[in-house]
Amino acid sequence: GWLTPEEQIAERLALSLARRHKSQMYINGQLRKRQLPRVQVDDELESIRHLVERKFGTGELSFEEKGKAYRFLKYRGFKDSAIRQVLNEKRES
Repeated sequence: GWLTPEEQIAERLALSLARRHKSQMYINGQLRKRQLPRVQVDDELESIRHLVERKFGTGELSFEEKGKAYRFLKYRGFKDSAIRQVLNEKRES
């Protein structure tokens, strides 16, 4: 009983990476690299929103900015459907 179970270690690592707005694919890759079980993180859309607001501001994005944001998020491992959902939402200025 001295060692922490692998499931708890995996959950802590996943939560830590999720707080840093990493994608589910990135988190699963890090868990696989450390030979830990997979953990599902639910707030991927919120991470995408935060990253877009931090990098591009809170106003409406132009067509070119949406393209840049899409590539920025896709490079970080987020899913196409989640990226499109966030980029196509109406944003307030």
